[in-house]
Amino acid sequence: MSEAGASAAGPQPANTPDPSALLSQYRSEIRFEGEILSARLSAYLTAQSFLVIAYASSMAAGWSKPGVFTLLVPLPLSILGFVLSVDAWASLRASAGEIEAWHRRQQELIDRHRALAPFWPVERADSPLDPTLDLRFRQGARFALHTPWIFGFTWTYLFGVAIFLWVWKP
Repeated sequence: MSEAGASAAGPQPANTPDPSALLSQYRSEIRFEGEILSARLSAYLTAQSFLVIAYASSMAAGWSKPGVFTLLVPLPLSILGFVLSVDAWASLRASAGEIEAWHRRQQELIDRHRALAPFWPVERADSPLDPTLDLRFRQGARFALHTPWIFGFTWTYLFGVAIFLWVWKP
């Protein structure tokens, strides 16, 4: 343990990890989990964009005669899009949960070792914990967690459109 780390965190027993090293480890884990969340969201949005393009192209191709073709391609695509949305929501929620857990550990560490407070953004000078941190994390994760729901509802609607056009046959 460096002399600067020992002075920032106070004296530590020999078998206790250095709080500044723990803070660094926690932040590294948060960054890693954030990258996983970003990669999952990016892959999901890429898959959804291709499915939307395929759905629109197939509907345009069958628009003049919306018979069986309206059922053969758009319906399976809308079902696939919905299933991927359900699966993506579970995956994105798990990543966000891990990030939240690491944030809690980090806040507990800073609460136990007030000398680490200068390394953390604070709203009030009398508290090492930022009371708005949880709210800001949730606002930041909103897009990742709500996107699968939005696409799920959209795919349900598009499924209905394909069924309606097949039944109605304009």
